Order: sequence, then structure tokens, then C-alpha cells
Amino acid sequence: MATSPSTGKPSPEKRPLWIIDLGRQAYEKTRELQKRLVRARLEERTPDVLLLLEHDPVFTMGRHGSWENLLLSEEALRARGIACIPTERGGDVTYHGPGQLVGYPVVRVPGKGRQVKALVEGFEDVLLRTLARFGIQGRRNPGNPGAWVGQAKIGSIGIAVQHGVSFHGFSLNVGMDLTPFSWIHTCGHRNLRITSLEERLGEEVSLRKVKGMVASLFAHRMAYRPALPDTAQRQDATALGLPGLAWVEDGVDNVPCWVNPEKRPYG
Repeated sequence: MATSPSTGKPSPEKRPLWIIDLGRQAYEKTRELQKRLVRARLEERTPDVLLLLEHDPVFTMGRHGSWENLLLSEEALRARGIACIPTERGGDVTYHGPGQLVGYPVVRVPGKGRQVKALVEGFEDVLLRTLARFGIQGRRNPGNPGAWVGQAKIGSIGIAVQHGVSFHGFSLNVGMDLTPFSWIHTCGHRNLRITSLEERLGEEVSLRKVKGMVASLFAHRMAYRPALPDTAQRQDATALGLPGLAWVEDGVDNVPCWVNPEKRPYG
């Protein structure tokens, strides 16, 4: 019998989950997709959803963030071709870019308070269990949600909840250029050390492999079963901004998912 990650009580069966592999995407495009998925989830047009992707280089500012933590001027940002976008999620400023795996769970959160905390702890567990697959001992930091290795942060979490549906989510640094983190006070902390899987292991790591681990661990930890969309849901996918996606039974390390065949840089 599965256990509900939000209540800790026994659940009679695992809940359905769409896992959607979007490849590499611009931040704003994916943010608008999340908003459409939130509305669709509220209207029961979709089950819970996990989006997996990389972003083009971008800084994002959480709703509690301070622009003083962005150390570059607007001119310097333009010269580097990187925007800083205000968002609804919690937390402060962070960076997303190629080589970082981002997960956006668009999921129902019954109740508030403890349930939201349990959801965040579930996301942390997924990150920590992924690290463990590589022989890396990660840890939590009660004052800064995410995944840490020693004193360095390797994974971040920032969510928003609207009408009982959570969106935004988590990121894990796999094999990215960490330089842009030196241009901000990441998560609002001065001199915060940022690391990645490749830096810790000293070798190249397949983002696709990590994505498969995260998809599988997320479904297991959060008590889901990857779900096959029905005919009506397939037809609705275009309206949601998911045109051209194909359903692949063994798409992510044998975890069924939607995939975008035009945006799959993983390898």
C-alpha cells in the first residue's frame, strides 16, 4: 500500500502522473505552460504532471528576493544575453542553464502548511536519492531547501501554490557551467558555494541518465504511477501547449513519458 507524501497516511493506490520530457526550453515559455497546466489540473483535465527539461541561460528572482543579490548591471546582463525574470516561486535569485536538470511538478496539494512542507521534503528526498545513486552523500539544510554536499549546494527547490496546485519545483546541477552563479548571491546568500555532479565525480555525467533516475525516483517517492493519457487528453494536449509530443512507453530509462522529439539534447 502506497503512502501519501502530503499526509503520511496509507493510500489505496498510486496516483496517475504524466512525465513530460521537454528537452531544452526558454524559461518564459515553460512558465506559461506551467500556468496552463495549473488551470487544467484545477479543472481535472489532467492528472498531476512532472515536466523535465533544461533551460536556456536565465536568472530568476523569487517573490521574496532582493535585486541587490543580482551583481550584474542591466548592461552587463544584455552583453551576456541573459535576462533576470521575476517569478511567483519562493526564495531569492538563482541561475538556470544548459547542463542543469529542472523538474517542474504541477501537482495537487491538499490542505496547507504541513502538506506543503511534506511536498518540499519529498522533492528533497528525490534529489538526495539521486545523489546516492552516484555514491554521493547529500544532506538537507533546514534554512535553505534543496540538496547539499558538504557546504556546497548542488540542488535547489522553489515552489508556488495557487488554489491548491503546486508549480515551479526543483533543479539539480549535473554538468553545467557554474560561472554565472558567481554573478549573484545565490538564494540570497553571500559566498554560497555551488557545485555539480560532474565537479564532485570528476567525470562527465549523462543528463539523460540523471533525468531517468529523477523520473523513476520521483514516481516512487511521491507514490505515483506513470499514466497513459486517454484519447480526450491527447486531443487536449495541443490546447495546453504540448503539440507534437509523442508517448513513449520506455522513454526515460523504461519510465513511460511524453517526449518532444525535436528537443532532446540528452545523451
